[in-house]
Amino acid sequence: MGHPRVLTALWCGIVIAQLGTSRQAFAEEPSPGPTRQGPPVADAQPKTAGSRPFRMGFTGFPHDISLEAVAHARAFSQENADILAHHIEGVPWAECLAGKPFSRELQADWEGKKAATPKGGKVYLAISPGRGTLKEGKKSLPIPKELRGKPYDDPLVEKAYLAYCRRMLEFFKPDYLVIGIEVNEIYQASPAAWRAYAALHRHVYEELKKEHKDLPMSASFTLHGMLNLSGDKRDQMLAALAEIIPQCDFVAVSFYPFIRGGTTDYAGCFAWLAEHFDKVGKPYAIVETGEAADRLQLPTSGQVIHGTPKKQAAYYRALLAFARKKKARFVISFLHRDYDALWEKIKAASPEVFMAWRDCGLLDEGGKPRPAYAVWKEFFAMPLEE
Repeated sequence: MGHPRVLTALWCGIVIAQLGTSRQAFAEEPSPGPTRQGPPVADAQPKTAGSRPFRMGFTGFPHDISLEAVAHARAFSQENADILAHHIEGVPWAECLAGKPFSRELQADWEGKKAATPKGGKVYLAISPGRGTLKEGKKSLPIPKELRGKPYDDPLVEKAYLAYCRRMLEFFKPDYLVIGIEVNEIYQASPAAWRAYAALHRHVYEELKKEHKDLPMSASFTLHGMLNLSGDKRDQMLAALAEIIPQCDFVAVSFYPFIRGGTTDYAGCFAWLAEHFDKVGKPYAIVETGEAADRLQLPTSGQVIHGTPKKQAAYYRALLAFARKKKARFVISFLHRDYDALWEKIKAASPEVFMAWRDCGLLDEGGKPRPAYAVWKEFFAMPLEE
């Protein structure tokens, strides 16, 4: 983890996962939809009493390229979380198809992830075959010729991905599993890619359920991606997701409000989610989220993210209140600390859009707690309902 090229590769994979396909990701005004630009965010509110039904956690993403930063991320989760998220995109296709062992480097990376689990905490594992085409895994063999260019529902692809899922379950032993990350972006890639993914999802879910009937499994989607569409396009995406909802045990939501045009109508966004997904009768899980806490202008494009500490705190209060009201299974805040230090080291070799999530930490770049961290601690201090 301490080698710059290793961490840069990890970082690139994660940020590409967050960016997705939204061309209006950082627009200053929200695109058409049911939510509206909300009123000015409120000042500090009275503390909430009672218990919480949902677990709270982070990924192990470090803010810098150093062993100290990795240790800091782990210590922060130990103190402020009771679930840890492993977000892993791409597949060692050749190894899974042929039954070969994974590389030592890959297994060492995964062992490091496992070591960060909070004592007594749960594990959420998110894996993905790609976002429209097969994605090659890090520290793995090249995609074999038998799979190159193949759709997700090709029998050999289904065989390899199912084998991968089984091996990941054996290795990580998660309490929750997502087998497709932000899959509405596959739908946006092309109708053919979506049909193939939906078939893969159903196949893998049904086979894994035979062996792990009590393990909650799902596929995640982006709430901002849904809300950034309007009219028929949004209805069509909802209809596509409905094709795999029977093979989802929980509603797995990814949400970054600054990609929803910088909206402050957090309550409106969650109200839309409830209006369209309460009816499926399955629990929610916020599988990754964050909100910008500083104003950021991308140097070349000039696009602006209008973050403030007050907006971020208001978002986390709305988020955690929604999770409590809906008795969500868990909430994952993707970043715990701003990664200014990391960005300075990788920016020369990285697209500038990779800096867009830089200021989403509950701690700023110097490790100083933001108001949103106090909101997080307020809810985390509540007794967990088991």
